[in-house]
Amino acid sequence: MKKLITLITGLMLGVTANTADAYTLETEGANLRQEWNSRYGLRFGYVYMNKADTTEHFAVNHLSTVGFESQQTLKGGSWLDILFIQNLMVSGLDQSVMAPSLSMLVGLEVNEKLQLGIGPNISIADPSKQDHYVHLVTAIGYTMDAGLFSVPIHFSFIPDVKDFYRVGVTTGVSW
Repeated sequence: MKKLITLITGLMLGVTANTADAYTLETEGANLRQEWNSRYGLRFGYVYMNKADTTEHFAVNHLSTVGFESQQTLKGGSWLDILFIQNLMVSGLDQSVMAPSLSMLVGLEVNEKLQLGIGPNISIADPSKQDHYVHLVTAIGYTMDAGLFSVPIHFSFIPDVKDFYRVGVTTGVSW
């Protein structure tokens, strides 16, 4: 049964992949094709980690953060686009601590300016010491056009069942 499900899933993905390039929609006289856009950029900012000062690694709850972000958007043809974000950040360097985390969000972008996303966040650091390495991250951001570049401002929230939640704000430059 598993082999049959795998075969059917593979065929469905294969057919979908082949037809995706040829997808066209006629609406109001306009010919819309699937169009993917990508942005890449450096990020830096601030993270507040609740109860970080109660751990052996952090002296205070306030952390610097730096990293890299990749965004892909699938154009919706009007004001709404589908958004995929991959974000690799390192926090705590201001306290001589290296706490990397990876986030992968899916969401939407409104008028190529406002972004909303949600997805998993994976970190090798667990301040609760109870193997809580995967969390949910939610984010909202606004991107300003700067000619060849863009300047995003993003706010994120990562809840934690042991109250080690994180709130962050980042900015940077994308190309």
